[in-house]
Amino acid sequence: MTRIAVVGVGAVGGVVAASLASTGRMEVAACVRSPLGGLRIDGPDEGTRTASVHVHEEFDPARVSPVEWVLLATKVHQTAGAAPWLERLCGAGTRVVVLQNGVEHLQRVGPLAGPARVLPAVVDIAAESLRRGHIRLFDRPRITVPEGEDGADFVALCQDSGIAVALTGDFVTAAWAKLCLNVANGAITALTMRRMPVFAHPRVARLGRALAEEARRVAVASGARLPEDLAEQVIARLRTLPAESGSSMLWDRLAGRALEYDARNGAVVRAGARLGIPTPYNEAVTALLEAVSERDDAT
Repeated sequence: MTRIAVVGVGAVGGVVAASLASTGRMEVAACVRSPLGGLRIDGPDEGTRTASVHVHEEFDPARVSPVEWVLLATKVHQTAGAAPWLERLCGAGTRVVVLQNGVEHLQRVGPLAGPARVLPAVVDIAAESLRRGHIRLFDRPRITVPEGEDGADFVALCQDSGIAVALTGDFVTAAWAKLCLNVANGAITALTMRRMPVFAHPRVARLGRALAEEARRVAVASGARLPEDLAEQVIARLRTLPAESGSSMLWDRLAGRALEYDARNGAVVRAGARLGIPTPYNEAVTALLEAVSERDDAT
């Protein structure tokens, strides 16, 4: 039986762990510090709930050994804290799927994965943790990974799990397209502490377009192929999302947790500085999110 270890069992990691465990084809270990008591995912259809799924729990990195697949689903700023898990879980035959935001997957995780091969991923899982082990899922989970042997094997791994996995020959474009969305929705929902209807406000929408357009310019200079009207597409998409949906940064802000701003808006600022492209809107928002994150994390 294929052995899977999920490191970071929040909303994204919980959905993936439960989905894979539900196939009955693999042993799924949740690498956590305290018991989950199982996982329950409330599905996107009103009145429909997925069955509760139990996963094997591990509480100490010293107790684990290399597995075939590691799914890293921590927030980006928690990656260093996951290093002891990765050190024990990664062997010569291990594949590490990075289920994190941003465009710096390989640079961030590669040095921690030892002999394992790292597979970056673009994650589209709209989910909210209601309480520990209980997650609300707003839409079908979707993940995009690069073409190649590892990507094809990950597609096979997720078969019949309810997770739609797509392969792409242009991962740079896929990753930057997601980041252009994230720099707008995460920052604005977290700062305003409002869900998606906030984008109905014209001035809020203009700010979202400005953030996404800066990211698009940096993305194109980084090799991504994105349309000139992408920022407008971003706002149009956000305005069509269910009123009750939000962003992972909003959920973290509401819970008083540190925010993942550096891998989103901060990544645009870093790349812009390297490429000589001004990013004043993302710089301003990054500064505000940093101040909010430090205050909330201290409470």
